[in-house]
Amino acid sequence: MLDELKTALEATGLPVAHFGWSTAPAAPYLVYGEDGANDLEAGNAHAERAVEGTVDLYTRDDTGRDIAVVESALEESGAAWYYASTQFETDTGLLHHEWVFQVV
Repeated sequence: MLDELKTALEATGLPVAHFGWSTAPAAPYLVYGEDGANDLEAGNAHAERAVEGTVDLYTRDDTGRDIAVVESALEESGAAWYYASTQFETDTGLLHHEWVFQVV
């Protein structure tokens, strides 16, 4: 399912990196990565595995257009997700939007 998420994010046309960039491209761009698990445990075993992570959008766009593109990609991927936060990155002047996802 992580492959489906990657494919959907790449289909947005925005530059996409897994975990980060050595040199970030011009905004807007995406970074995604896994940072935990939310497994279903039963009978002292992992009955079902789920990977949890974040998708981060860095943009100057304050119209919501880039947000809509990312949320459409998340829907297309079949991931469970929610919008987590918006931050202003003072060092770059970019808006940083974050979504949390889970894939099985």
